[in-house]
Amino acid sequence: MLRILFLCMMLGPWTVILAQHHETIEEVKVSAKRHEQGTAVRQNLSQEEIDESKGKTLAERFSNLSGVSLLSSGHSILKPVINGLHSNRILMLNQGVKHEGQQWGMEHAPEIDPFSADDFELIKGAQAVRYGADALAGVLISKSRSIKTDSLHGAIDLLGFSNGRGFSGNVLLEGGLKSISNLGWKAQLSGKKLGNSKTADYYLGNTGVQELNFSGQVQYKLANHAFDAYYSRFQTELGVFYGAHVGNINDILARIAHGEPLEHYDFSYDIQAPKQDVSHQLARLNYQYSFGNDLRLEAQYGWQRNHRKEFDRRRAVADDVPMADMVLDNHSLELLLKKKGYTIGMQAGNQVNNNTPGTGTTPIIPNFESWSIGLFGMHQQVWDRFLLELGWRYDFRYFDAAGYRYRYNDPNESIPQQYLLTDQRNFHNFSGSVGGKYQLDSKWAIRSNVGLAWRAPTANELYADGVHHGAGIYEIGDLDLKAEQGLKWVNSISREADDFAFQLDGYAQYIANYIYSTPNPDSVRQTIRGTFPVFSYTQHNALFFGLDLNAKWAFLDHWQYQINAGLVRAKNLSMDSYLPYIPSDQFTQSLAWSYAPQDKGYVKLSHQFVAKQNRYEAGTDFMAPPPAYHLMHVHVYKAFRLGRETNQLVNLGLRVENIFNNQYKDYMDRFRYYAHRPGRNFILSINYTF
Repeated sequence: MLRILFLCMMLGPWTVILAQHHETIEEVKVSAKRHEQGTAVRQNLSQEEIDESKGKTLAERFSNLSGVSLLSSGHSILKPVINGLHSNRILMLNQGVKHEGQQWGMEHAPEIDPFSADDFELIKGAQAVRYGADALAGVLISKSRSIKTDSLHGAIDLLGFSNGRGFSGNVLLEGGLKSISNLGWKAQLSGKKLGNSKTADYYLGNTGVQELNFSGQVQYKLANHAFDAYYSRFQTELGVFYGAHVGNINDILARIAHGEPLEHYDFSYDIQAPKQDVSHQLARLNYQYSFGNDLRLEAQYGWQRNHRKEFDRRRAVADDVPMADMVLDNHSLELLLKKKGYTIGMQAGNQVNNNTPGTGTTPIIPNFESWSIGLFGMHQQVWDRFLLELGWRYDFRYFDAAGYRYRYNDPNESIPQQYLLTDQRNFHNFSGSVGGKYQLDSKWAIRSNVGLAWRAPTANELYADGVHHGAGIYEIGDLDLKAEQGLKWVNSISREADDFAFQLDGYAQYIANYIYSTPNPDSVRQTIRGTFPVFSYTQHNALFFGLDLNAKWAFLDHWQYQINAGLVRAKNLSMDSYLPYIPSDQFTQSLAWSYAPQDKGYVKLSHQFVAKQNRYEAGTDFMAPPPAYHLMHVHVYKAFRLGRETNQLVNLGLRVENIFNNQYKDYMDRFRYYAHRPGRNFILSINYTF
């Protein structure tokens, strides 16, 4: 070897030419989610779950998390349920602001556009210390991520639905300004239009939906200052199934006995009375100042206006005049002072509800005004692997109402007499929480949290006395209702890893003075506008307990199995009986095959099982709970990159729900007396991002 090298050197100079060659390397993205360190039991939707639920309602999106189920009034009106509790016992944060709408109704869906948010989180437990009263069940959070300011970014979503023969779309743009550094902007527009939904065998008349929503956001940072302004408008029109509004007692009993519509309906996009027309506006201003040394001040003002109109078929008045026309204005102010391990805060709010005159009917809830203020503090202490969290809170609420109610001055009267009701009430309460988290190792952790929460009765629970047209029922409130007091204990064990992720939550909650609406099967109320089932509000002491399971197992390189399961047990301790409208046992399992992992290509087969609700009191409902049911779904997904040196992606998805077109009813559907749930649905989605 040395001789050869020496000979080459003696033969003269050598020129070595290197050939030029270009090699493009695929873009590498590194992302991570920041989880708040605390003792609360939390769950987040994965990006895959968010993509698969596009075009769905907010409640349907959250129902992918264990412990969350649905309360529905037909196909399009859905509310989230956490561990058996719903409506005002769930606190919803939309872009950092507590959502305030006419959510007291069991058929009032949250007025929030899922396309306006990027992250979706569930906090289980009585998180009243940080977020305020009403969070007896937990907290649902929808929020946006920080705006990308390096260049123009955006996304376009188009979805088509076979059931309802409709579509949904969304356009998002975000970026910065070269002339103003550290300023970001975002604009988003979405819409939806669906016609009559269809069960396995028949159409549901007047169940169309149409939406048009908008949101805009501006963020700006300057030295230690940060500003964030946000505005959104949500507008929806929802048809209410014709079969829920009937004319006489014999007709309603016949429909319940028949179990499905007596009439034949064709497909149509028309939305006529009965229907709901709802708009919701949200404006938020947020300011943060960093003093250094981990000390930060946050101030936030929020304004919301919720305008709800409910229409019914009318005889003496045109159908385009609403039966109920309510405008709810809400102002909120929050101040927070944060230092590592410590938080002190103040929250104040004002609500004014006005019934617009000219409807020709007596409003189901009165005009009212409410003032509230809350003071709270939280402290965290860490010892090696153990985290201790303590919190306290005091709330005061003033409530002033004025409206009309009915009463029988004489037991022999056939028509009740109307009278003016004025009522002022004060509510105040101390609440607190204590929790611990122990990190067993880098993957396993256990959490335990005990929290006190409370909730004042809402206007409808106190004062309702009339037809709730959006629900097709007659509601009767109770002036003697007291505030609910809840004590919830949640325990969780979890494992976080790519190969096997696992979380098992166990909970128990005692609620003193639990308020609920119960059907009276021995009574229907006949009015000039029809005959309606009677639901009355009452309260008793109650106990809720159960388990939630969420697990993911990746095996054989390209396969993943996932299961979500939940069971709830609820008892009326005062009467030693079961409570109505408690979700039955259910689980969802899926098996996914990643046939093209580099392009997010996968096929997923899902199976959903909902058991029959056997824990109910016979004779306390208009019909017994329906049988158990199984549903199968399939989802196919694939991403395509437009060029090797670009961040443009096209994502295609096809989902088939209820593959075998099963006909079924769900116990948590308020319209199960009259109709079945939707049948097969093909959903095609196209997403373009840049």
